[in-house]
Amino acid sequence: MGNRYVILTAAKNEEAYIANAIESVLRQSVLPLAWFIMDDGSTDRTAAIVGTYAARHPFIHLHATGQDLMKRDFGSKDRAINAAYALAKRLDFEFVGVQDADIAPEKSCYYEAILHSFQKNPRLGIAGGYIYEQHKELWHCRKHNSMDWVAGGIQMFRRICFDEIDGFTPLRYGGADSLTQINARLRGWEIQTCPDLRVFHYRRSSTANGKWRGLFREGMMDASFGSHPIFELFKCCGRATSRPIVAGGAIRFCGYLWWKFTGRKPLIQPGKVAFLRKQQLTKLKNRLWPLGARSRRQPSGF
Repeated sequence: MGNRYVILTAAKNEEAYIANAIESVLRQSVLPLAWFIMDDGSTDRTAAIVGTYAARHPFIHLHATGQDLMKRDFGSKDRAINAAYALAKRLDFEFVGVQDADIAPEKSCYYEAILHSFQKNPRLGIAGGYIYEQHKELWHCRKHNSMDWVAGGIQMFRRICFDEIDGFTPLRYGGADSLTQINARLRGWEIQTCPDLRVFHYRRSSTANGKWRGLFREGMMDASFGSHPIFELFKCCGRATSRPIVAGGAIRFCGYLWWKFTGRKPLIQPGKVAFLRKQQLTKLKNRLWPLGARSRRQPSGF
């Protein structure tokens, strides 16, 4: 099995962080065959910064998405990633990495280690490291990292798996990275997170458009997937004291309830909703009934 991979990145107004992301890739022990960075209508110096690096490193390719900025939503990032993959498909590679413009792997062997995981397990479809976020100048493991879910900002796919699930499905309220994992599992692919591979996230989750609005939107996103209400309640309670907002879990649950009270239906197919709920209830049961070796091996967070 080869180790050729490409990276896809969607970037919008990331001038404060994009250089960190690029430098983290440039120091990798195994460089990507190509890196397609899609400028998604930035109004700052994002494109100029990427262009400077692209001029010095031929494997970096800068493109503009050309999307209508007046119609932007959370699906715009997914459309940008799909556009980047369309550009990459002509190349010969085995793996597809998605790295956000505000994400930087800590170790220079990060991608080499992820590729090694794929080589050891032919059924591994998606893999990635653990997200760390900064608080008071220190990097902390994000509370809702999970052993059975790879954060969307740093997913790597086996190309065959990525093609089978048709890449990313643009969703208005976000969550396409979660849908990829549901789709992959339904097709029999395995998912692996690597806690020892730290990934620095420079912009806190759901802060691009305001913290409160972002948390409310996350609750609506959960409801749009048909998340089980009992699981959602426990998950939001588990995040109620997360930084930086003490009431973060409550705000997220309000978004979930708002979706329900307005009579909206899940945006994904019923079969996928049923699959997700079954997984959620199994995880909840193992979390609340910590007996037996199997239960002790389950992730501790929701």
